[in-house]
Amino acid sequence: MTDLVVRSVPGDQIARHAAAYLATLTERTARTYRYGLQSWFQWCVDAGVNPYDAVPAHGQLWATAMRGQGLADGTRANRLSAVRSFYEWLDEQDVAFRKNPAKFRTGRPKANPTPTPALSAEQLAALLDVADTDTPRTAAIVHTLATTGLRINELLTACVEDLGQDQGHHVLTVTLKGRRKHNALLPPGTHQRITAYLASRPDTTNLPALTAGARPRRTLFVTATGRPVDARNLRDVMQRLGKAAGLPETTVARFGPHVLRATFVTLNLAAGKDLRVVQRAVGHVSPITTQGYDRSHLSPDQHPAYALMGVLAEARTRTTTAPR
Repeated sequence: MTDLVVRSVPGDQIARHAAAYLATLTERTARTYRYGLQSWFQWCVDAGVNPYDAVPAHGQLWATAMRGQGLADGTRANRLSAVRSFYEWLDEQDVAFRKNPAKFRTGRPKANPTPTPALSAEQLAALLDVADTDTPRTAAIVHTLATTGLRINELLTACVEDLGQDQGHHVLTVTLKGRRKHNALLPPGTHQRITAYLASRPDTTNLPALTAGARPRRTLFVTATGRPVDARNLRDVMQRLGKAAGLPETTVARFGPHVLRATFVTLNLAAGKDLRVVQRAVGHVSPITTQGYDRSHLSPDQHPAYALMGVLAEARTRTTTAPR
């Protein structure tokens, strides 16, 4: 952000604050939020508004200007979220400003006007079966996304050394938004597929030692050339698998990693899993300090990933015993 000059603020104070804020985010989130902050600061320059003196009315004018530029609702909502989060961070740092300009009630674009679709248990079972006929890497990625509810960037930024155990259960430690650490539980079948994939890689023939720093960190899922898997390429792979699994064309057209996250939540709630437990499992809500110490409601023995395995087993039974 230091390359952005805001003329209405002395020096590059706002740029320094923005750079410090972006440094607290994951690489992918920082890359996205940077565009939002740049757009907001440029609007402030053009309007002659000091970003520290802005109010919600200015945010509404900026949102209107973005709509006039033809930006999609999702893009505008994401940029507003970036600015809102930035000012919340400023408040936490005791940086003086007038009001959060991105906090206004009327005229806000919807980030997701069309909800992400979710698969039925039968559809998910069919998809996982098809994934198992693909490469070991594809099988491992799809099973992990489906049985953990992780965001795609959380999975693709994980390393081999993040595999471990928690109370005797296999887990993958990932970084959530806000750089919070989270142990995603890996059901046995998912862990086995990750192990099989790692065994096929020349740089890793065994699961990592649990001792921190025992080996250099290696990205968990990589291409044949050793580079991290690109989420855009993965979306193409998943659409191919969705088509092979017989998913409806409308679903295949929108199929991607986030559909599996939505499916994880939907099927677990349908199976009667407690909403709070599912929210914790997918990292939707940051736990307060007391909840961070209280693990009774998220015991690995009661993890929603195991409930999902039961749902899938029943779905496969119904599929094989259905009259033809």
